[in-house]
Amino acid sequence: MGKFVQLKQSLLLFKTAAVGSAIVIMIASWFLYVQLQQTRALNDHLFQLQTQIQRLLDQEERFLIERQRDSLASIEDDRFSYRESYSLLLNMLVAQQRDLDQLFKLDEEVKRFTLKYEQLASMQALLGYDKEEGVYGNFRRQAHALQDIAKQTSHPQLEILLLELRRREKDFLLRLDPNYLLMHQDLLVRTEQLITSQFPDKAQELMSILNQYQQGFKTYISVLQKQGLDHSQGVRAELHQLKLSIRGHFEVVSKQLFNEDLTEKQNLILTCLVIIVSISCFSLLLLFVLNTRISEHIISISRVLKNVAQHEDFSIRVNINGEDEIAQIAHHLDSLLAFIETLLERLTAAQQRLIEEAKMASLGNMVSGFAHELNTPLGVAITSQSHLKEQVEVLKKDLESGQLQKQTLTNLIAEAESALSLLENNLLRTASLIDDFKKVSVQQEYDEIQEFNLKALVSGVLDCYQHELSKPDYQLEVEIPEQLMLTSFPNVFVQIITYSIGNCIQHAKQEGRVLNIVISALVVNDYIHLYVKDDGKGIDKELLPIIFEPFITTQRNKGGIGLGLSIIYNLVTQKLNGEVKIQSPAHGGACLHIILANTSFQLEEN
Repeated sequence: MGKFVQLKQSLLLFKTAAVGSAIVIMIASWFLYVQLQQTRALNDHLFQLQTQIQRLLDQEERFLIERQRDSLASIEDDRFSYRESYSLLLNMLVAQQRDLDQLFKLDEEVKRFTLKYEQLASMQALLGYDKEEGVYGNFRRQAHALQDIAKQTSHPQLEILLLELRRREKDFLLRLDPNYLLMHQDLLVRTEQLITSQFPDKAQELMSILNQYQQGFKTYISVLQKQGLDHSQGVRAELHQLKLSIRGHFEVVSKQLFNEDLTEKQNLILTCLVIIVSISCFSLLLLFVLNTRISEHIISISRVLKNVAQHEDFSIRVNINGEDEIAQIAHHLDSLLAFIETLLERLTAAQQRLIEEAKMASLGNMVSGFAHELNTPLGVAITSQSHLKEQVEVLKKDLESGQLQKQTLTNLIAEAESALSLLENNLLRTASLIDDFKKVSVQQEYDEIQEFNLKALVSGVLDCYQHELSKPDYQLEVEIPEQLMLTSFPNVFVQIITYSIGNCIQHAKQEGRVLNIVISALVVNDYIHLYVKDDGKGIDKELLPIIFEPFITTQRNKGGIGLGLSIIYNLVTQKLNGEVKIQSPAHGGACLHIILANTSFQLEEN
């Protein structure tokens, strides 16, 4: 009892310290929350201002990419939004009596940027916003006029030069590479020479149009260069520098405001932290004392439970000495593990006994079927032998009495030949059945990797079930390639087919209906797929998720113990390293699907 009281007192003291810590932390957190709300408001205003500035700056990039009037439509809205965000931040800083010099400089940079942006837009208006406006539309019309005249004159060389001229023009406008201007100028000189030499009667008209085109193109290039071919030229260079300056000023403003805000809150945060850390250290000290008293036992119990779960070894024990609450739990856990270990030993023995009985029952069914099949040819052979013996006796008596006639001898020889033929055929049939059964029995006796023909093995097993699978109640089909050779455990495949056929006979057959059973195999992407299908009464959907568990059966009142599919599952997954599935559609029937990814095979196509 003394240990019980000590443990309860330690827990009570720790709870008291924890509650005190929580109260202090809540009060300090409330003060911090108020201060953080102010910081958050400042961050929100700065973020809004940064967002609006970025939208203004992005307008230039959007305008240069699209070069459309629509790109100018939102500039006024963005400018108004910027002024609104700027005013909100300014009012907040004025109320807090902050330094505003850097903020005013930032506003001046933004105003200069908007003026330059308007200048860039006016230059673009001069160039033209589409193919029909401005300088671009003018020299484009002159180029089309030249091309129309060239088509009318049917002069291929002139048409080619004009096409090359337009292509270099478009190459430059697309890539802004000065090399295309040199090519364009060279093509202009060659076009002038061709017009002068080949079209003396139209030279004045063509040269006038060509000069207008050239002048319009030069004007377009000049205005474009004033805009700037990239961020290092013209108005675009000034805009680029202004953007860098705006971003730099905004960063300065942000750092200044954050530093001032940080300085104001450091003392309060430091005071709160000192109080919280002091109380936390006291609580941690209590927790450490309490932990050293009980953690060792808890860790030991956890380690035992983990080992039991991982290795399924219920012989492990905690073996803790003591009389406190944790030790009592350990003692109860040891008792529980001992009980589970004994129970598992009993269940394992019972399961092994039932599995052996299921195997023997399956083998008995197969032997019974084989005996029934063997009985027919042996009976015919015995009858033939008896008849032949009688005929020999008749021949012997006639010969001894001297009454033997040629006709009688001829008839006896014919009957003897018929009996011998019948005897030979049935003895051959008997030998074939014995040979098949020997293959099955040998494979059941030895569990070694061998190369075997899958179809021959399946056929040998099915021969032992011909009595149970006799027509017209059953229709059996084997759809396995003749040349499919496997290198694996033939005994495993014999047991799989045996249990599968047994399940079909016991569970799938419906009274008054023919049961069709199909055993098939195919190779897909080096995977062997083995199917055992029937069109019987199927499997209840409630049983499908647990169908491979031991002792699951719907025929327990008829002698079923529910180990067949469990044995098949273990053979496929553990012995063959494969995968097994079972499906049963709503309209009836079942399909056992075995997938073998690690089984060597040979399949020679004819």
